[in-house]
Amino acid sequence: MTKYPRDEFDQVPETSDRHGVHRARMATPKSNGLGLIILAAVLALAVGALSFFVLPLLGTGGPFTPVAGATSTPAATASASPSATAEESESATAEDTTEPTDEATPEPTEEAIDEPTEEATAVNKQDPVMILNGAGVSGLAGTVSQTVQNDGWTIAVVDNWGGAPLAGSVIFYNPGQEANAQALGELLGITDLQENGDVSQYVTVALGPGYR
Repeated sequence: MTKYPRDEFDQVPETSDRHGVHRARMATPKSNGLGLIILAAVLALAVGALSFFVLPLLGTGGPFTPVAGATSTPAATASASPSATAEESESATAEDTTEPTDEATPEPTEEAIDEPTEEATAVNKQDPVMILNGAGVSGLAGTVSQTVQNDGWTIAVVDNWGGAPLAGSVIFYNPGQEANAQALGELLGITDLQENGDVSQYVTVALGPGYR
């Protein structure tokens, strides 16, 4: 019991339905299914994320990745190929059917097909030449050897003739030296050419009486 005196607030009927202002009845909230909808949406998002990130790692499928360098549309390639193939075929046919004209293959002239003579190809001025004086004129062999050397020939020996007296000027040569003998004969004006391997190993110019 309290020591305070009773007042009007202490007089409360035992059967009264009146409640205090601070003790209002709490109404029970009614469920309208919103929570179930939110729960279902969260589960759907979780399943989608699992399918997108986890299943490709397991090899069961995943988003398609186009191969680098692949053509965009097969239809466009198929439509472009026939025209390109046709143009290439026409170009190849035109090249195959083109025949060379006469102007493209000129015939060689006579000067171009002329072959050097056997004498020109056989003359070898590096083959040494012997000059012998059989005319009895002092210094004649030296003068003739200078003429021969100025023409590009190589002089091996300059001396006097030691054989039988000569009736005229003669050029002696060995087998294979005929071209050299002919060239020297034209240079010195000597027409008597004799093949004789006993005179010398070189082409030998024997100057006889009356040579000028």
